[in-house]
Amino acid sequence: MGDESSVGTRYARTRDIVLMAAFLLLLTAALLTLLVQAWPPAPQIAPDGRPEAPAKSVALRLFGWRPVIGREASFFVIVMAAGALGAVVHALRSLYWYVGNRSLRRSWLMMYLLLPVTGALFGLIVYLVLRGGLTSPAGGFTEVNPYGMAAIAALVGLFSQETAEKLRAVFQTLLSPAKAGRDQALPPRVHAVEPAGAPVGSVVIVRGVGLGSASAVRFGAAEAAVTDVTDTRLQTTVPPGASTGRLVVTTPAGSATSPADFTVA
Repeated sequence: MGDESSVGTRYARTRDIVLMAAFLLLLTAALLTLLVQAWPPAPQIAPDGRPEAPAKSVALRLFGWRPVIGREASFFVIVMAAGALGAVVHALRSLYWYVGNRSLRRSWLMMYLLLPVTGALFGLIVYLVLRGGLTSPAGGFTEVNPYGMAAIAALVGLFSQETAEKLRAVFQTLLSPAKAGRDQALPPRVHAVEPAGAPVGSVVIVRGVGLGSASAVRFGAAEAAVTDVTDTRLQTTVPPGASTGRLVVTTPAGSATSPADFTVA
């Protein structure tokens, strides 16, 4: 407990929530505009009936800056914008879930700011992997389907954690495994539940490790929100509809089950 930081442990204020929601919505509009501008135009038919050669460059308009980029570079912009859009969808969905359950803490705001960046970078990395032929053969950029690449990049941004795990599984045979350090989050684990049984409406304390990002606790089929969360403990309330059995703590890193049954009196 002595090594834990108190930074960001307080609940997000109304101003924090409004600013974050406004930022994500404005970013969504900017990314959609960028994606439309960078999208390659459809092939045109010349008067003689033959297809015209595609344009060699694309002009963008970004807050008064009007860069002109080549067709190859436009695919970089497309996959990064699509990856960031996928990450924004994930951030918006997570934001309204935590706000709706009144469990959003200020420490999560940095994650929402950085998710679009990581989504864009993951989209670019997967694009380079596919174009490099590391997992499948690929031709020149004229043969690339922009719809397919944009869809893959958006899904990569939406499921960035799953993408990281997949890339690790694919390429871990080429690289030596890294040693676990303090910058790697511990997997969630429940050590004890206090008390071991209680009626609906009672306060329950769950102790363990890796609980700092817990979002809910399931009592059988019923789910309860969490409060006063730290890495080693959390507080919740037995919800209506709870049934006797092992508690399940839900976190972004996975779920953790209590070592013994909790009895609903």
